[in-house]
Amino acid sequence: MEITRKAEYAIAALLDLALLPPGEFTLSKDIAKRQGIPSNFLPQIMAALSRHGWVDSTRGAGGGVRLAVEAETITLQAVIEVIEGPIAINRCLVGGGSCPNQAGCPLHHVWARAQGAMLDVLAGTTIADLAKAKRAIGEKNTGDGTGVCCGGS
Repeated sequence: MEITRKAEYAIAALLDLALLPPGEFTLSKDIAKRQGIPSNFLPQIMAALSRHGWVDSTRGAGGGVRLAVEAETITLQAVIEVIEGPIAINRCLVGGGSCPNQAGCPLHHVWARAQGAMLDVLAGTTIADLAKAKRAIGEKNTGDGTGVCCGGS
């Protein structure tokens, strides 16, 4: 399982909004520029985040987008699942009994433990946690000239 670039962009956009003063609007194009997100990706991402109730938007002078909820309430697991759907490191862990050998498979328990550990980290990390970390390290260069921290696909 690999986190897609789209999910990473969604996290980066939410982080960008969390770094603004509470209630402040910003333009999507400014988020795209600050975070190195291609402009063709951002409207689709912002629409998904808005549908989920995390982002608010308004038109006109002084308008734009802003966080609609506290950053402490948005976990990385939730963002990834909103953008990509359920997280599973192996198809046997996807709901609906997609593995016919689950009961007798020696790997199933290993995959389940690994997935549980990963989900614990993602569910225990919020956008607010990332904002706090970002403020602590400052505006260090990410290495590639964009605001995006890591790769994705």
